[in-house]
Amino acid sequence: MLDGGALLDLYQNGRAADGPARLAVLARAAGADAATLPLAELDRRIWALRADWLGAAAGDAVCTCPACGGRLEFTLPAGFALPPAAAQTVSVAWRGRDHALRQPRLSDIGPAGLDPRRLGEGPWDDPGFAEAAARALQAADPALGLGFAMTCPDCGAALEQLFDPAGYFWAEIEDLARRLLHEVALLARAFGWSEAEILAMPPARRALYLSELAP
Repeated sequence: MLDGGALLDLYQNGRAADGPARLAVLARAAGADAATLPLAELDRRIWALRADWLGAAAGDAVCTCPACGGRLEFTLPAGFALPPAAAQTVSVAWRGRDHALRQPRLSDIGPAGLDPRRLGEGPWDDPGFAEAAARALQAADPALGLGFAMTCPDCGAALEQLFDPAGYFWAEIEDLARRLLHEVALLARAFGWSEAEILAMPPARRALYLSELAP
């Protein structure tokens, strides 16, 4: 169940962060250890927090067609959940050697992006090995690099849109927090109540007072 105070706390902390730092903020809110859990597991924990706060209702999303620039809208079905992991480590056979790799973590992301060398020893400068490693890691955890196959209604191009669960949830948090802040500001100015007093009210009761302020 969504708690107004927790929502605003999360929005305040996440608003000052970006990229990996914001992911860490969301992971802490979900009770996940961002330092040790794989990225895909962090996404699952964050998505579970979304379900706890917002329920399992369907959600709308928008992306842009890379071929024509058209706007594509799609809906996440009700009860959508990220697929589970099959393994946290993989072995990639390449040119007569087996290379043990682990799933990427938040700490593996630097200013230039994910550093694959942190995942295990291997000939990462070889594009063939890098591609084989990426396929093996995603096969072991399908939530890593999860994408949706779509067709652009404008130009007919087929594309796969990568899905960012944490980014999707953050966009919802921003929208909900801004609306809640607006309500708090209106009621505080009108009645002199504190933020704590306003947030302690059930949403339905706040809506009644807000309706009295409507012109």
